[in-house]
Amino acid sequence: MAVDMTDLTIAQYRQRIEEMSVEDIQKNIEYYEQPGYNCSALVTADGVISPRTRILHEVLTKKLRKKEKGYSKIKRELTAIQWAKEGFVLNPDAVGEERYTNSRYLMKAVYYREYEVHEDKEAAKDFLKSRREAKKG
Repeated sequence: MAVDMTDLTIAQYRQRIEEMSVEDIQKNIEYYEQPGYNCSALVTADGVISPRTRILHEVLTKKLRKKEKGYSKIKRELTAIQWAKEGFVLNPDAVGEERYTNSRYLMKAVYYREYEVHEDKEAAKDFLKSRREAKKG
């Protein structure tokens, strides 16, 4: 098992994470949980060994319970159409993740996370309108 080491104590590490934004914490969690990243634990200066993302998840859950910056769910993922129905449009640099829509593995869709969209109700209405027109014609 590979581990990461830090010169911070567990309390200092937690405080550093608490100062991060919700988006940055989610990006760190995604990075540490990706298949190519092989460090599964973190060793702090005070000798504590913990799972690599445990503290990140704890701080993120705490922040989301306080509804910091209006976020209500952890890693909320929707398709472009679902985001548009809620009044959001994709950012120009949005990548998304293609995956199956259900457990039957019949259809795929691209899902986008909260930090890949921004609120723009007019653009969202235009997007939905263009989708309807394309379907009709």
